[in-house]
Amino acid sequence: MSDDSEEACLVRPRSPSLSGVPAGTMQYTHGISNTQLQAHNNNSNHSTQSHGSNSTARGSQSESGELIDYSDDVILSQFHADAIKQAGFGKFQLIASIISGLGLSGHAIQIYAVFYIIPSAEVEYCILDTEKSWLGSITLLGMALGALLWGGLAGRTGRRKSLLSCLAVCGVFSVIAAFMPTYGPFMMARFCAAVGIGGALPTASVYLCELTPVNFRARILGLLGAFGVAGGLVAGAIATITVPATGQKVMLENKEHFSAWHRYLLLSSLPTFASILGLFWLPESPRYLLENSREVEALTIYQKIYQSNRTRGGYALTELELPGTRTHRNLPTSVLQEMATSIALFFGSFAQLFNKLNLKQTLLLFAAWTTTIFVYHGLTIYIAEYSKSTESENYYRNTINKDSISYENNDFNKSIENIIYTNCRFVNCTFRRMFISHVTFNNCTFQYTEFTNVKTSRTQFKYSTFDDVGLIDTDLTERHFINCLMNNITTLRLLSTCDRDFEYNIYLDSLWKSHFGALLPGIIFMLMVGEGSHRFGRSRVAILCFGFSICLSITFAFLYHDLQVVWTAGSAQGLMLAGIAALTLLAIENYTTMLRCTALGFFVCGGHIGALIGAPLYASFPVATSKVAAIISTIFLSVPISSAIILKDPCLLL
Repeated sequence: MSDDSEEACLVRPRSPSLSGVPAGTMQYTHGISNTQLQAHNNNSNHSTQSHGSNSTARGSQSESGELIDYSDDVILSQFHADAIKQAGFGKFQLIASIISGLGLSGHAIQIYAVFYIIPSAEVEYCILDTEKSWLGSITLLGMALGALLWGGLAGRTGRRKSLLSCLAVCGVFSVIAAFMPTYGPFMMARFCAAVGIGGALPTASVYLCELTPVNFRARILGLLGAFGVAGGLVAGAIATITVPATGQKVMLENKEHFSAWHRYLLLSSLPTFASILGLFWLPESPRYLLENSREVEALTIYQKIYQSNRTRGGYALTELELPGTRTHRNLPTSVLQEMATSIALFFGSFAQLFNKLNLKQTLLLFAAWTTTIFVYHGLTIYIAEYSKSTESENYYRNTINKDSISYENNDFNKSIENIIYTNCRFVNCTFRRMFISHVTFNNCTFQYTEFTNVKTSRTQFKYSTFDDVGLIDTDLTERHFINCLMNNITTLRLLSTCDRDFEYNIYLDSLWKSHFGALLPGIIFMLMVGEGSHRFGRSRVAILCFGFSICLSITFAFLYHDLQVVWTAGSAQGLMLAGIAALTLLAIENYTTMLRCTALGFFVCGGHIGALIGAPLYASFPVATSKVAAIISTIFLSVPISSAIILKDPCLLL
């Protein structure tokens, strides 16, 4: 779609309005097609009926909860399009995208940080294997709830205010989570932080689009999406610097009062706080203000954007050209009535998503979001497990076998790992201040031997004999000894409330490699999708992105080399995100001002529910071959590409 085709939806004002006459009625209906007017009027009638009004004009609510009637939504849309175009594109929008992008990056940080903190949290909180997935699940569940909550509130209380509040909730509870000493309170704090950041995506996307002229809207949303995806890389980069990379270091860090992974959570919250500070500089969305009968404030913001961008020429719009004043109806007469009206408007906005006018596009976009993120997050889990499995196979391939060796008067004080001792004798030996990882003692004999300050991982003694052996300050318990003969064993250690066989091989390097391979293509495709959507249209670009992602999903089924699988699947994931970005822009432009945040919040909620379902499913797929994951991904990706084919690009008025 070219610049000219985008301009086709816009009509410039003809002449200044006369005093006392609604300017919008005189200027901004001229040249607008009857089809557009009819579509907006139909939408207006549906909206009004959902609020129980007898008026035939479109109903909306003011910031105080009042219902407002005005002539037609298209008038305000046209006025906003002309006003924001005259304000120009430049420094203001770029700064706004950076500030909003920092907040949106917190969304990805909350998800990807879970992968890096689980090993340390497992040791400190003594998390069972069945409980480790809860941390990721509670994060996704909180984000789904937050998207619904703040998506609805953004249409009610304003974009900037909602974005500030959701980021503040996330920032505060992220800090609280970093100081939680036990698993239960930590999970609750993480859930609250996830609820907060869940509102960032729907609110920031709509907010930035409403601050940007139509010719740059797609590009700026692509830039915002790139910031969001980059949050995952930030999470991984900070982890490689701060979080222990091996299980031994995790065990040593666990002894500290404020260990590394707590500091990691604090550092990860910095982009969120930076965004909060920046939002104090940014104004409210002028389109939201127009919708709520605050035209003078909106004009002030247009002028501020103009001054910040330093667009050539004078700013033409004045107060005389503002749309006319609308009449207020059904004003609340008490606090209780105002609260009831607010609740009714909040839930009524969700009901409007399923009225006759919006039902089809709502179902199609919800299905596209849910299935795409189902596949995207599922592949994130699967590729991480695939990389770990490859590293694990290489590790066990290098296992050392020692058979029928006798050790006498030996002092073992360096860590030993990945060794199998068979028919070996240990006489008058000491194992002191060391880690024993992935070691098996088969049919071995231990006489006059002492284990002091020894920590183990995946270590077992099978069919072995122990005579006069001391176990002092070790984690060796009955589960380590299988069919062993024990004579005169001395055991001295503090009682532990957590008897766990912690896996020292946590493969954080492989995890970072898999995430890097998925996120870097995502950033590149996000930057490209904005230009593509601007030139060729939203639905066409979405079809192209999902089509190529299906091709890549089929391709990686026939690949076996680790790097090939990671980068092929990662490129498919990047195209999925680009396709979702194109559909997000289409959704913002398809829904009316008071519904677009609610709609986008509903779709984001569906995406997180899809991720919640996809994570355990993809984790159960065999990693020896990628065929199962590729087949499931291809099947589910047929849903978003079908939705993109059915959906059509709207007129670009906001």
